[in-house]
Amino acid sequence: MPDRPDSAPEPLVRLERVVKRYRLGATLVQALAGVDLTLPAGRVTAFVGPSGSGKSTLLHVIGGMDRADEGEVFVAGEVLHRLSPAKLTAFRRHKVGFVFQAFNLIPNLTALENVILPAEFAGMPSREARARAVELLERVGLGGRLRHRPGELSGGEQQRVAIARALINRPALVLADEPTGNLDTRTGAAIVDLLAGLAGEETVLVATHDERIARVADRIVYLADGRLVNEEAAAGARG
Repeated sequence: MPDRPDSAPEPLVRLERVVKRYRLGATLVQALAGVDLTLPAGRVTAFVGPSGSGKSTLLHVIGGMDRADEGEVFVAGEVLHRLSPAKLTAFRRHKVGFVFQAFNLIPNLTALENVILPAEFAGMPSREARARAVELLERVGLGGRLRHRPGELSGGEQQRVAIARALINRPALVLADEPTGNLDTRTGAAIVDLLAGLAGEETVLVATHDERIARVADRIVYLADGRLVNEEAAAGARG
């Protein structure tokens, strides 16, 4: 690969010939089939495709939840395929925030405590963690629900808590896997708007079937059978 000019910034995400396989019983499934991908910082990118296309696997490989079987993965200054398990855990803890379809909140903790928890694992001082958690919950519109537990919150409110939790450690990347999949249309639209509003401060990558997310993304990456079949800048994309 030729050297980049000094003035060209290193992309936040770069994948080269990435392959990922899973074994399902006696069958070996190739979830990613030689993916090349480059993404800049400060944008919303939507990974779009049918079930089994590889979009969630791609998100997991970028986030360090799965290791590629072949190829090279560079994210936020780290060479993921060369990291030890301990360093990969530290990468996920400090540089990636995750938002899942099922929210994955701890039921016996309040909204505030759920958001603080990853900061405690990352070693953030308690006073700083609490202040940042309150700030983030206010930012996602839940300043009045700090002491409510997940069972006392609607689905949309729980997903807002999950987004605040994903942001607590100031990650380089926010990865959202089908974040509106468990929400009704109106609530899902509000979450879409919230995710879209993050870009510029955070870089957001979303695996989704939801056309609304694709419409507000800066870039849409289409996948089929583990391959990138098309990339395009979305209408109204920034810069």
